[in-house]
Amino acid sequence: MTDTMLPILRQLHDADGDRARADVLLRMPDAVALKYHPVIDAACRKAGFEAGWKFLAMRVSLCLAVRDQAGQPPADLADMAERFRAALAEFVAGVS
Repeated sequence: MTDTMLPILRQLHDADGDRARADVLLRMPDAVALKYHPVIDAACRKAGFEAGWKFLAMRVSLCLAVRDQAGQPPADLADMAERFRAALAEFVAGVS
């Protein structure tokens, strides 16, 4: 039997620790995050990676947010998502 899971989802499932999981989440295309968010959420929860499922929820919320007349998402949501992304990137890099 062949593995039909998307490679990036397989990487998330097979990740060795939260830093590796965070790295996969940061690299994941928005389209994959949106389409497979229940699967990704379940993988993060199963691993006990709270920052992962919270980051995913924030990212999905940002993607689904109604935009203003300039095409921008709500400023508070965009700011919070950017701070979360930056913190996760620092975690991946080992910056404390």
